[in-house]
Amino acid sequence: MSKFVRIDKENNPKKAQLLNLDLVASVELAPQSDLLSSADEKRVYASCLAHDKTVIATVHFDTIEDAHAWVEKNLGVQL
Repeated sequence: MSKFVRIDKENNPKKAQLLNLDLVASVELAPQSDLLSSADEKRVYASCLAHDKTVIATVHFDTIEDAHAWVEKNLGVQL
């Protein structure tokens, strides 16, 4: 049985997506400023990558602690 994680875009349940965890080979965490020019240095994003390093999903967080908590809760691992 595949395991899925629900991702609410913009904190809006009407814009939810499901991430199939069977496709995720690795998760990378990076500062928001690496993705976008942002003045808020505390924001980070987690990229879920397939075996061939194709990005399947990118989830944005307000703090590094939020990102670690989401990964631990949904993926069962600690970064």
